[in-house]
Amino acid sequence: MTILAGTPILCRRCGGPSDVAPDASLRCRYCGNLDRLPPDEMGRALEVRGRLLLAASRVAQVSGTEQALAGIFEGHRAFFTLMGPWPLLALIVLVNAAWSVHASLSGLPASAPDSVRVDLVVGAAYAPLFVLGIALSFPIALLVGRASYRRNVRGKLAARPAAAPGAPMRCRACGGDLPQATDAFVACRYCRTQNLVAPQTADELARRAAQELAEYRDRANGIHGASVAASKRMTRTLFASFVLVYVGVIAMGAIARLVVGALLH
Repeated sequence: MTILAGTPILCRRCGGPSDVAPDASLRCRYCGNLDRLPPDEMGRALEVRGRLLLAASRVAQVSGTEQALAGIFEGHRAFFTLMGPWPLLALIVLVNAAWSVHASLSGLPASAPDSVRVDLVVGAAYAPLFVLGIALSFPIALLVGRASYRRNVRGKLAARPAAAPGAPMRCRACGGDLPQATDAFVACRYCRTQNLVAPQTADELARRAAQELAEYRDRANGIHGASVAASKRMTRTLFASFVLVYVGVIAMGAIARLVVGALLH
């Protein structure tokens, strides 16, 4: 068993990426945890594999029906796939019903009451409305399911943003670079976790990352500004206190002289 080139070596404590030294010692980039891989090649491979499996177990995994549903929700042709021939069938039934109603109404005598004509039209409308309702039920159900999926599931399946512009997206479980793919989902070559790499998802993640970075900068600037303001207030207060103390001492001395002078006289 060998370790694939580029395999992320994860921290045993926090699961973050670790830097490997020539002597097989590890240092986590995030928590700074110091660790060491086993000295033999088999032991190292098993240790790295175990850490990857642990990272994969910490995130939501999709397979089978769940992955198929997620693929449908991400697909651009999902509406056409789900509706199938129903819209065409509804159109055929509607045209046939309209032709039948026209023929029936044309064959009625002029003395036929209007209620009969209304009953013919309403009765002929049942079939096309039923088929049309089925045809519309699929896209409505898909819209509801897709909205729920994007609100509750999509963010948990999205791959991590690229570490640098032009670099591949990274696995949401182990952080390894993902291979290029044309489908919405791609499996990590290291931990086999399915990752959502749809273009709109990548754009959304990049937008969120930029927004989060801006928020952190604003927060940092706010903290810095608040710290500077607090320092200025403290300096002004300290200066005012010195002045008040100095003025108070002089005033107390003057008052004391007046009191003592009044008592002596």
